[in-house]
Amino acid sequence: MNMSDGGLVSLDWFPKRPSSEAVLSADASIGSYTIAESIPTSIVIVLPASMGSSSEYRIRTLAKSLSANGPSGCHVVVLNHRGFARTPMTTPRVPSFHYTSDLHELVERLSREYPGTSLGAIGYSMGANILTKYLGEQGKECKLSAATTICCPFDVTKLYNAIAQPTLFNTHVLQPALTGAAVRFAKRNSDAIQSGPRKYDLDSTFQAKTVLEVDKLLTAPNAGFSSREGYYRQSSSRPYVSKIATPLLAINSRDDPMVPVDAIPIEVFRTNPYTTLLLTNHGGHLGFLTGAIPKIWYIDPVTHFFRTTL
Repeated sequence: MNMSDGGLVSLDWFPKRPSSEAVLSADASIGSYTIAESIPTSIVIVLPASMGSSSEYRIRTLAKSLSANGPSGCHVVVLNHRGFARTPMTTPRVPSFHYTSDLHELVERLSREYPGTSLGAIGYSMGANILTKYLGEQGKECKLSAATTICCPFDVTKLYNAIAQPTLFNTHVLQPALTGAAVRFAKRNSDAIQSGPRKYDLDSTFQAKTVLEVDKLLTAPNAGFSSREGYYRQSSSRPYVSKIATPLLAINSRDDPMVPVDAIPIEVFRTNPYTTLLLTNHGGHLGFLTGAIPKIWYIDPVTHFFRTTL
């Protein structure tokens, strides 16, 4: 999908991209017509986590569940972040917690192409923050009928403060994984990133030891901020929860190593009649595995939520 600023994103559909018009199948022998493919009654947009894409197991499992057990005639479309899902970057813009325009353009396009179709959305981690912020920005004008978030950070400053703590897990697992993925992304898309008038210190970015360094050198200035702290503050979706006027189910975990409980605006969820917070004791960050043969716990309640709201 070509974006208004010249950017390019990849849309992955399940089970397939539906027709925007009902397709008739003719039986010439009896002169009758039947509907071979109808316009979808509902579409759920999926926003992956940072450095995530439609290839992830959690997203594929959810898509299959929504198609089989969700709203009748439900289709799922994953809005992959720029530079992911084997899609080249065509502008310098890199994915960030702050940018909601790609989601807005997709919602507007689906509304035009599939009039009368109910639209929902679900976001994971960074995708959850983008979705929450978008819902608040749109308020009562939002064209989504329902939304779900999984492990939304709400307060991006507190998220990065949490992962900057010098714990064994952060130092030896989380920071290397996040930083390595961010550096590989920057290397893979360096030509596009440097194609605009603003030039970035990519040599230093490639040598970054923490994801905070990557944000200082690349993500924050790329998003138009003079500092990493300003980028985190202005990207946080927490101030937008009170403005949401779309049914929202937010799922978070108390033992999330990246999203502390005090980052979640629990009191705002209690006072906003459109929002519901499901806060579990266990689940980690995007985990929520259960059973002797592990399966993702939230798949069934999320499927049920969309079945009753779309």
